[in-house]
Amino acid sequence: MIAGAGEEGHRPAASAPALRELRGQGIVVVVEEGLEEVIQSLGLTEPGRLETLLERRPGSDQGRARTAIVPLPGDGRRLHLRPVVRGGLLGPWLGARLTSLAGPLRELETTASLYAAGAPVAAPGLVAGQRVGLHWEATVATIHEEGALDGASFLAGGPSGERLVTAARAAGRSVRRLHDLGVVHGDLHVANLLLRELGDDAEVIAIDLAGASVQPPLTTATRMRELMRLQRSLCKRGLEARVGARGEAAFFGAYVGRDRALRRALLSHRAWEALRTRVHRLSWRSR
Repeated sequence: MIAGAGEEGHRPAASAPALRELRGQGIVVVVEEGLEEVIQSLGLTEPGRLETLLERRPGSDQGRARTAIVPLPGDGRRLHLRPVVRGGLLGPWLGARLTSLAGPLRELETTASLYAAGAPVAAPGLVAGQRVGLHWEATVATIHEEGALDGASFLAGGPSGERLVTAARAAGRSVRRLHDLGVVHGDLHVANLLLRELGDDAEVIAIDLAGASVQPPLTTATRMRELMRLQRSLCKRGLEARVGARGEAAFFGAYVGRDRALRRALLSHRAWEALRTRVHRLSWRSR
């Protein structure tokens, strides 16, 4: 536990990952073991350094806060920096203000533990926290997934039928792997799945594990709730037609595989989840 960083249920997802702590003036950086020297060379413990990197580096405007992609000196890899910004009803008021670093640290530990277990998640990087008055501000980083595109951008590009089916199958396999490890993502939507095409195949990696928890074994109700959350994200973004019945069948078929009992159990929750989707559709139309 980092002194002053928080006390609210800060537990690792599985076995405790090897993390190291670096400190500067009012700054704490917790980094995946093996990255200490290269992170120190970036000067992240120096005041103002992180803000400079976030302002000047190319990144992505998706989500609630701009991210930045920063080369790791002498490493050949790049770091994907994502400032932590509050969501929910209090998000507009709280912004980046955190009462502690417990949440970001939990995300880093969860990512590190799952990555070590072979889960389809991005390689862990660091959490950088800075004390600002009575609150904290934090940035979470993972190793950038080169050549990968988030699912929403992939679908918006209008992939051909075979590319779509291949991607859907890869997504189904990856989500099944996460669920078999007991992972409840908590915010499983299409833009939180990164797709990398590999010739005639593809792989999918889950990102943004801020709300993830590990609760093995998952019930079929929990599995179906996550799957339908993903499906609703397609509806909300106007991408459902891009996936189509063939894409949905490819995803679901890859998820259940030859497990007929799992298929039946999941489909037994379909009526309730369909009702939940109709309620969500009404809320979208009222905005």
